[in-house]
Amino acid sequence: MIRLDLIGQYSPAMLETNKAFSFINFASIGSFFQHPPDAIAYFCDGMLMSSFMSKVTGRTIDRVSFDFTSIAGPVFSDAEKQGKRVYIVGATQNELELFICKLHARYPRLPIAGYHNGYFDAPQLSAIQADIRLGRANVLIVGLGAGLQERFALSALNAGFTGVAFTCGGFIRQEAMANGVYYPEAINRLHLRAFYRMYREPHTIRRYAIDYPKNFLQLAAMILRHKVAINITAP
Repeated sequence: MIRLDLIGQYSPAMLETNKAFSFINFASIGSFFQHPPDAIAYFCDGMLMSSFMSKVTGRTIDRVSFDFTSIAGPVFSDAEKQGKRVYIVGATQNELELFICKLHARYPRLPIAGYHNGYFDAPQLSAIQADIRLGRANVLIVGLGAGLQERFALSALNAGFTGVAFTCGGFIRQEAMANGVYYPEAINRLHLRAFYRMYREPHTIRRYAIDYPKNFLQLAAMILRHKVAINITAP
């Protein structure tokens, strides 16, 4: 049986933990089915997943995403207030540098322990992990895509990283290339984020049109057959 640990909502206390947190929706859960990682707790990324899991478990599980419509702002703000050193991995070098500039402008007192783009091979992995430790990072933000980013976060913990890790999907690239923030306020308020992303990034249409219904049916079947144990866990 596969165990799925869910977190209902974000808490600033998470920044004091030595854990990895990720985000699951009806697209990314496909990689979870294939390679269920140990020792990762998941937020429900998207209203469909949060609504579904709330009904299945009988508990209120919020929609929590790593973007500026959800917990990205609180994570960076809390890290800035607490003097936590942040290390960021993901996107191309140009996108990453644009993102770091935006981050400095928005959180001028946020300590940046270091950063590395998301294009590296296996021999470079140990060097990046060493850089994370040498930079005395307390918060690790990883945007490498579903599956790979979870494995990277766990490998960092196993290699001696003593802080907290959050995955972030395409957040770094999206914010780097956006004028202002990625999602306009009206789009966020009307809960049209998925449609807006399909408009901005047409390659995601397949994800919403095909992967979402397919993975929904697979997850529902696995729950009915008791092949998935869902655990609501505290931070």
